[in-house]
Amino acid sequence: MASLASKAANEGFAPLTRRRSSSFRQKQESSEFGDKSRQHFLKEQIVKGPERALPPQASAGARAAAASNALHYSLKARIPEELAATPGAGGQQLRRVMLHGATIVFVTPGYAGKRFIYERARELGVRSVIIDEPGSWAEGLVGAGVIAKFLPLNLERDSEAVLADCVSAVRGLARDAEVGMPAGVCTFCELSVPLVARLAEALGLPGPSSKAVDTARDKHKTRGAMRAAGLPSPECFKVECADDLAAAAQKVGFPAVLKPLNGAASLGVKKVASENELKRSYDEVRKEMDETVVTSGALVKKDKGADSPPPEKVDFLFEEYLDGPEVDVDVVMARGRPAYAKVVDNGPTAEPYFAETWGLCPSLLKEADQAALEQLAVDALAACGFEVGVFHVECKLTSRGPRLIEINARMGGGQVRKTHLLCSGVDLVEETLFTAVGIPCNPHVVPGKAVAYTYVTSPESGVAAGVAAQAAALAASDPLVVYAKPLVADGAAVVGANDALPDWILDVMTTHDDPKAALDHVLGLATTLDMAKLVIH
Repeated sequence: MASLASKAANEGFAPLTRRRSSSFRQKQESSEFGDKSRQHFLKEQIVKGPERALPPQASAGARAAAASNALHYSLKARIPEELAATPGAGGQQLRRVMLHGATIVFVTPGYAGKRFIYERARELGVRSVIIDEPGSWAEGLVGAGVIAKFLPLNLERDSEAVLADCVSAVRGLARDAEVGMPAGVCTFCELSVPLVARLAEALGLPGPSSKAVDTARDKHKTRGAMRAAGLPSPECFKVECADDLAAAAQKVGFPAVLKPLNGAASLGVKKVASENELKRSYDEVRKEMDETVVTSGALVKKDKGADSPPPEKVDFLFEEYLDGPEVDVDVVMARGRPAYAKVVDNGPTAEPYFAETWGLCPSLLKEADQAALEQLAVDALAACGFEVGVFHVECKLTSRGPRLIEINARMGGGQVRKTHLLCSGVDLVEETLFTAVGIPCNPHVVPGKAVAYTYVTSPESGVAAGVAAQAAALAASDPLVVYAKPLVADGAAVVGANDALPDWILDVMTTHDDPKAALDHVLGLATTLDMAKLVIH
């Protein structure tokens, strides 16, 4: 089985070294801190989930008191909400003017490839403050003039301790003449979302409720909220230990999917076809999670013989397998309604591990099917209790109609921001920043190009060679190519599809006037690459 960490890089985790023995999906470089992580709040969010790791949502009275004591920058306070929500290009520019000058704190910056987020915030006049571990790549953004301040914080502790220190650190900024009291707190990293929701509530700042976030992070609670709202939901069973497997199999049947209850980035998600396979998969995933540690915000396999605490109890969700094409529905919610929602088609996943292969926007599905998928995504968000925010909702159009896979209560990673910017003129980074400071979103949609992207993988395992050179040649030779990004460094070990979950080697994006032509073009480019030179066996 491929490492659990191999899908995590897209959500802010990256390997710390480029060791030949690594089978992780290689992403941006990160400083080496050693295998010192016996406890880390990000790992705790996977193992325990927010409800077991963080304090419960504050009472309504405590939240109201915090809000009354919060300091908001004056321009937002002087502009009525209805005026701030004005549609069109003029309204969008007004919101940008309102945002200008605000201080926003970002908790954990993600991998270095997310630098564009903080560059966009700077362009919008935001004074950004980043909280992360000492030695983070984001420290360098201060000297580069991208962010105003970096606050080093020890994250190698339990979530509640990290939250308490974040509250103190943010409150301390009120005495800082350079940045002042923040108007909002934010994160673009999935596992930091529950902590940031509580941080906002403690400080009286805007954002989604921690209760809604917890419901979305716990896949079993999400299913319960869907059923309570009368929405269609797959049959499922919460697996707390190996003794639950037989009952889970009897209730759900096969084929089915096993996934960690509070997982992220498809970590440990696997399709299973029988009870025997379920038992094997459960043991494999549990073992993988026990062998994974977090170091400097990265998921890595711990060194053999390294000291480690006893294995944590990890809960899983076992649910029926959904047929049909998979899609992403990216949604912007404002004042309890969808201000923007758009379907992005996903290519067939590399089962049994559900590895993403390609994406396309606008969707090729029938308009009625797209509308039904968008409605399900919005209804699912409402069922969980969300009224504001930017969301990445994963769904399937099954033979029985649209069904929810999961909700991510933040902007999607990877190509998501670029896709919507090129296709609709909607900047999801911008909308996230508006939400963080309480400006009502109402994105101005400007139809653009069709966008398609693909992840290039190898059928055979081997060692990467010449990846950067082929990527540069591809981007330079084809005017329809938006970018061709190497995802592995030369000399890195690469896992092939014939062996396990394949490593992504290249990320290629193209545009075209026609969606089908855009997809055909990017998939065609992938077949022309010289795989014998990309991966040496």
